[in-house]
Amino acid sequence: MNRIIVLSLVSCIALVGCNSKESVLEKDYINIAHRGASGSTPEHTYAAYDKAIKQKVDYIELDLQMTKDNKLVAMHDNKVDRTTNGTGMVKDKTLKDIKKLDAGSWFDKKYKDEKVPELNDVLNKYKNKTNFYIETKHPDMYPGMDKKLINDLEKNDLLEKDGLKKGNLIIQSFSETSLKNIHKLNGNIPLIQLVDDRAVKKLNDKELKSLSKYAYGLGFNKDVVDKDLVKKCHENGLKVHIFTLNNQDEVKKMKELNVDGAFNNNP
Repeated sequence: MNRIIVLSLVSCIALVGCNSKESVLEKDYINIAHRGASGSTPEHTYAAYDKAIKQKVDYIELDLQMTKDNKLVAMHDNKVDRTTNGTGMVKDKTLKDIKKLDAGSWFDKKYKDEKVPELNDVLNKYKNKTNFYIETKHPDMYPGMDKKLINDLEKNDLLEKDGLKKGNLIIQSFSETSLKNIHKLNGNIPLIQLVDDRAVKKLNDKELKSLSKYAYGLGFNKDVVDKDLVKKCHENGLKVHIFTLNNQDEVKKMKELNVDGAFNNNP
C-alpha cells in the first residue's frame, strides 16, 4: 500500500500538481488573441472569442469602454460607429441601448446576430475555458472604471491569488494612472504598461526601474522594438509584449528578438 501511495505522489509531481495547471506566465512566448480572432471574425464578439479559444490561444484580449449606466462592455473604440450599426459615444448610451446594436454585419452579413458583449457575461462564459488580457481604454473618460473592473473580476472569482499566479488574468493600459489605481486595489494582478511609440527612446534604466515598481511588463508596437530594447527591459525585470501581428513571419521575427508574447489578429 505504501509503495502505491509513493508512486501516486511521484506521478502527481511529474504532472505538476495533479489538478493544478502550470502558470501560462512561465511560457517562453504567449499567444494573445487580438480582440478575439479578429482577422477572420468580427472583433470583440462571441464569434471572435469562440474561434480564438478553439485555436488554443493563451489569452483573449478585451478592450473596455463604459456605458452611461456604468456597465463595462468589450469594444475597442469609444464610439460605436465603426463596429456596429449605431452611432455615437459609448458613454452616452445605456447597456440596454448597446445590446440592441448589430456588432457583426459590418464584417460579414452572416454575423448579423452578434451583439456587443458585456464584460460580466464574457468573464462568466469563458472563465473556465481561457485566460483574459484586459485593457482599460480611455479611463480618464470614465470615472470609476478601474474600481468597476475590479468589482466585476471579483464577482467572477478571478482575483484569487492562486489563479493570478497561474496567469488567469493580465491588465494593460496606456494610462499609468489607471494601472496604479488597479495596483492599489489589488497588488497581485500582473500589469502591462503600454508605451507610446514616441516615448520608447526615453526608456533608460532609471525609467524602467521606476516602471517595474508596479508593472509586470511593457507593451510595444512591433515596429519600434529591437533586441537591445527587449534585453534592457529583461535586465530590469520587465516582460515584453508586442502588438499587433498578422502572420507566422512576424511571429518568427518577434521570437528571434526574445519577446515574451504578442497580440495576433490570426492567433
